[in-house]
Amino acid sequence: MPDMLFCHCCRLHHPREQMSRHLTRHGYRWRCRRSIEAAQGSIAERDAFGRQQTQINVDLARQKAKRQFLSMQERRLLP
Repeated sequence: MPDMLFCHCCRLHHPREQMSRHLTRHGYRWRCRRSIEAAQGSIAERDAFGRQQTQINVDLARQKAKRQFLSMQERRLLP
């Protein structure tokens, strides 16, 4: 995944071409164009983007927890 960078705004990996570096109080961080454009919109658009991104993060966390749980169940079934 060398061509992919982690977006600290939406917490996903994106192709390098879709990313740019932004200075934050913690130093430079990579952000995707989608999150930058969403931040420049109106308050309603930013809130909608935030709700959408929150739902994406919740779904990803559930999938990860489900995989982990299934893995634990499989280990218990082994002798």
